[in-house]
Amino acid sequence: MLLRRLIDTRRIDAGLPLEIRAALVESLFAPVSSLLVGALACSIIGATVALSIGDRWIMGISAAILFVGLVRVVSALLYKKSRADCSATKLWERVYEYGAWGFSALIGMLCWLTISETADASLQMIVTTTSAGYAAAIAGRNAGRPFIALGQLALCALPMAVALLIYPNLVHKALGIVVLMFIYGMVDITLCSRDVIIQALTMTRKEAALAARFEEQATRFDVALNNMSHGLCMLDQKDRLQVWNGRFLELLNLEGIPIKVGTHISRLLRYGIKAGKRDARTLKMLFRELARSFRQDKRDQIHISPDGKRTLALSRRLMSDGGAVVILEDVTDRRNAQERIAHLAKYDDLTGLANRAQFHERIGCLLAEVDNKESQFAIHLIDLDRFKSVNDTLGHPTGDKLLRQVAHRLGNLVGPSDTITRFGGDEFVILQAGAPRTEDASWLAQRIGAEIGEPFDIDGQRIDIGASIGIAMAPADGRNADELLKKADMALYSAKNSGRGKHCFFAVEMEAAAHARRALELDLREALASGQFQLYFQPLVDLNNNRVAACEALLRWFHPRLGEVPPSIFIPVAEETGLIVPIGEWVITHACAEAAAWPNNITVAVNLSPMQFKDNSLTLHVASALAKSGLPASRLEVEITERVLLEECETTLRMMGELQELGVSISLDDFGTGYSSLNYLRKFPFYKIKIDQSFTRDLGQHHDARPIVEAIASLGVGLDKIVVAEGIETEQQMRLARAQGCHQGQGHFFGPPMSGAAIREWLAGTAVKNQLVA
Repeated sequence: MLLRRLIDTRRIDAGLPLEIRAALVESLFAPVSSLLVGALACSIIGATVALSIGDRWIMGISAAILFVGLVRVVSALLYKKSRADCSATKLWERVYEYGAWGFSALIGMLCWLTISETADASLQMIVTTTSAGYAAAIAGRNAGRPFIALGQLALCALPMAVALLIYPNLVHKALGIVVLMFIYGMVDITLCSRDVIIQALTMTRKEAALAARFEEQATRFDVALNNMSHGLCMLDQKDRLQVWNGRFLELLNLEGIPIKVGTHISRLLRYGIKAGKRDARTLKMLFRELARSFRQDKRDQIHISPDGKRTLALSRRLMSDGGAVVILEDVTDRRNAQERIAHLAKYDDLTGLANRAQFHERIGCLLAEVDNKESQFAIHLIDLDRFKSVNDTLGHPTGDKLLRQVAHRLGNLVGPSDTITRFGGDEFVILQAGAPRTEDASWLAQRIGAEIGEPFDIDGQRIDIGASIGIAMAPADGRNADELLKKADMALYSAKNSGRGKHCFFAVEMEAAAHARRALELDLREALASGQFQLYFQPLVDLNNNRVAACEALLRWFHPRLGEVPPSIFIPVAEETGLIVPIGEWVITHACAEAAAWPNNITVAVNLSPMQFKDNSLTLHVASALAKSGLPASRLEVEITERVLLEECETTLRMMGELQELGVSISLDDFGTGYSSLNYLRKFPFYKIKIDQSFTRDLGQHHDARPIVEAIASLGVGLDKIVVAEGIETEQQMRLARAQGCHQGQGHFFGPPMSGAAIREWLAGTAVKNQLVA
């Protein structure tokens, strides 16, 4: 009969609703404290028995009881955190089931060993009493899940019953029979209790669901109300508080103040204003403003919160019964963002100067005045010299600080009617108003150049820059902003070409030059694609034995319409536009391919532009050209000018090191001109120094350059460098250069620049001639 009831129970369980099953499982894990007390009590009893009889097995079981008990406590705590997830009910039931059965089995083993291993009646009594008490508790805790309870009773009490039945004492055997009857009774009680629980849960399910629905609605309303981003309150006809949320209290500084239903709104405001800790005059003004707003049926009124830190938007709507609903919104961030956006729309974020938008607005006003009053104004387009090297060497944060200091200095120079604009990067524009004459504009430009030319102190480090300025006058140079800026830019280009640190006014011929430069740029792009470039080669001769040591590759552009375009014309354009990088790659590739057909003792020299050192793939292109041509790296020389060294940035040093690692030699071209520094010869890995031809031409002339040539040659010899004299045109110059200590010479005296085919033929003839001489 009992077995039949158990089977029916399992069948009924399978059809229970999930929420009822979840409630039954929840009853297993509660309360947690009883699980902890049971674990501690049983482990203490076991330890007491083990210490009394000195049994290690019983001690081990006691430890296991404590461990499993604590695991059950932890699992119960974890269940409490995740019990809202009904989908995991079966999993948690399994967790409890295995833990309960394991714990019961350990207690059963404790009873068995105690009864069978000792004849001490007191020890047997405390163990059987503990086991019986635990078995009785099973029916109470696990009544909702009788299958678990049956397993626990069997694992806990059956070992005790069997141990008592086989004990050689009649009293023990009688007690064993009683235990079996006890087990049966506990199972019956569990099943009955379970039926009562199921019936009660089923009877109250609809009522609970209905109550839960109403409670859920109320909870949702409460949660929604207190999680609104807006503050909300409802007032009755006499402006007394009826409903409010937490945000309302927060916005009015009423947190922590005991607010009751029926409190008049004026008292609430007094509380909030006092909490804001403002001065008396401000308090009175705030109170009047807020109180008036609470009584008016308006919206989107902007007020300052009582603490003065927030901007509030207040709206009030009247209800049919005469009451009102008031909503407060914190619009501080929105208003700050709007003010920030409005500021950024007209001002530069870094320097605080006017930006392009305000520039166009301001110049529009000035141009209108020009039309109406026949006045004029000047545009100064300012570009900072050497600013990029500051960014490259000291970093952009330092560059930003420098720009702010430049903006500050410019602000001290202009008049109240003038406008300073930062166009971006290191480019500034000054609108000089007030009907200036050309002399006024020139005077301001001179002051700008002098002021920016003064050293800057950035974080204790001295920085020296300059300013190149292009000036356009309105309306003489144009009557719209774009035209004036374009012409100021042309003047700026001219100022830079005149040596930087200068200022220049726009002139009509600049526009024609700009158009010609633009046309040349377009033709230059086409030249590379259509094969208009050719390489010519000029020999470098050893002055001691008259043998050819190297040939320098010289780029020539044969324009289909203009004919041969000098390098002095197209190379600067190529550098400005960045075309020098692909052109330079073409030169390196074809120079290596040509040199591969020369005698093995002759190297090829290729000039590199400073712009090429800004291309991180320069070393890769050189290595690729050497690999394709089969030319050994030792037969390639790259020539650089001192312009490359002006920016002693990490990129330049790294690339020079990489080229040296490839086995390529590096020569310093045009030494003695520009920004010559003896430190270059010590710091950089130069293999060869080429004395500029301006000194070679003066050898033997009225202004004899022999002391200079001799000094450079002696310096090169002392530093173990090969010294080359460029521009040798006569035998006298050749002999003087050799007498001053130069190792090699280059110039028309030895041979003019020749095409690839011509240089191969010339080298072959030179080799035959040298053999005949030998």
